[in-house]
Amino acid sequence: MDRWSAFFELVETRRSIRRFEDKEVEEEKITKILEALRLAPSSSNSQPWHVVVVRDKEVISALSKAAPVGSRFVISWMSGAPLVFVLTVRRKLTHRVARAFGHANLWLDAGIAGEHLVLAAQALGLGTCWIGWFSERKVRKLVGLTKAHEVVALIPCGYPAEEPEPRPRKSLEEIYSVERFGGSGGMD
Repeated sequence: MDRWSAFFELVETRRSIRRFEDKEVEEEKITKILEALRLAPSSSNSQPWHVVVVRDKEVISALSKAAPVGSRFVISWMSGAPLVFVLTVRRKLTHRVARAFGHANLWLDAGIAGEHLVLAAQALGLGTCWIGWFSERKVRKLVGLTKAHEVVALIPCGYPAEEPEPRPRKSLEEIYSVERFGGSGGMD
């Protein structure tokens, strides 16, 4: 299979996984996933991310309850994950300057790095799910973050115990314009 085909198969088959086998993820795979994240591009090569790899079952259980009051059911399933990547960022001077001009490069950088992480996991036969619904204060305390770091996402990871069907996607024509917003779709 050529690279192009392999890449699209990876992208097309990636799903959010919320049920995992009771099986630990091998250290070599965790290292490969973190290496993929390390190689992600970032604004001015700032590489503002830091990932906390959580494997302790008690901490994972506590993270699965670290949602705002009244909405814990949203992430309670995460307690069954063998590991959770806590993706964080540290605001640097380049991000402060960019923000002054109205750009949110810090979050863009984090999103690129996180997507490298989830695609690497998929390539290694693992499942992941982006979680953005959490109490940052609770997560910070559970993983001992410094004040300089902000939590971007929780990403549970493990061997999938489910095969979710593809979710509906918008058509190509609905997601882009040519030259100007609302311009005709299609590249002919």
